[in-house]
This record gives sequence, C-alpha cells and structure tokens, in this order.
Amino acid sequence: MATAAEIREQIKALPHKYIFYTKREINYLPQIMIEGEEIRALTSGYSDNRTVLAVVTNRRILFLDKGMFFGLRQWQMALDRVQSIEGEHLVVFGSIRMWDGATAIKISMVLASTIDPFIKATRAAIDEYKRLSFRETVGAASTALDVASQIERLAALKAQGHLTEEEFQTQKKKILANS
Repeated sequence: MATAAEIREQIKALPHKYIFYTKREINYLPQIMIEGEEIRALTSGYSDNRTVLAVVTNRRILFLDKGMFFGLRQWQMALDRVQSIEGEHLVVFGSIRMWDGATAIKISMVLASTIDPFIKATRAAIDEYKRLSFRETVGAASTALDVASQIERLAALKAQGHLTEEEFQTQKKKILANS
C-alpha cells in the first residue's frame, strides 16, 4: 500500500488537479488504495450536493466523500466497465459524466481546466488496463497451450515406444511443476 507521503508526491506530480475542500478524502486514500495502484488524475466537484474527490488510478476510478464531521461515502468504477466518459464546460466550471452500463455518475462544479485532462487520463488508464489484461490473458492461454503440447509430445514418444511409463510420468511432473 502507498503511504500518505507517496500519495502526496503522486498528486504533486500531476500537471492538472483540482482538490478544493478534499483534504480529508486525500488523507483517506492510503487506506483504500491497493498494492501497485498509482494515481493518474484527480479532481473534485459535487455529486448529490456533497463535495467529492474523483481519483483515476491504473486500476479503477474512485469517488470519495469523507463527510464534514463523520462518515464516509465511497464508490468506485472498474476501468474495464467504463462505457462512456464525457465532459461539459461552462465559463469557469463544468461537469464530468461516466457510465458503466448500470450506473451513471455525474460530478458537477469541476474546475473547467481540469475536465479535459481528467477525461484524457481516464481514457489512457482504460486503454492501458485493457492492454495489460489482454496480455495477461494471452500469456496464460499460451502457457497452458505450451504445457499441453509438451505433454502431447511426451505421450507420442511413449506411444512410439521411446519412453517408458515411468519416464513419461517423471517428465510430465517436471513440465507441470515448471508451469
């Protein structure tokens, strides 16, 4: 998990951010971020008449409202579930809307200069997440195929009389142990 200091450094490094009245939410981030999760963008605004911090990470989009004195409202949207994200600009403020097919989330009173960078960072995080997920899926499938093909070759050698049952079982165990 990232420490509070590491999270502050990640936020400091962001070129566009708007963290109006969200210090409590930022201080809460170390408790909910998971190992290897990195902040890609953040902004603040209002949702249901409450101040909300919206955080895009390399794994999900988090929405936090720590409450004025007590309580916590926290929800998230998985990057692979985001179907649409769009922004609307007014003079100084605007809004961001996201859909995941079941839920629509709108954050209003977002500083206009942070809307496009937030949307761009979200889309980049979605693309990266999908690319990595695809690579992991293909890698796992190719590993499984490789193991299966190695065992098939061993079985063919055994069937041709080049390996004994004992040799076949020994080699098969080695292949399965290394996969």
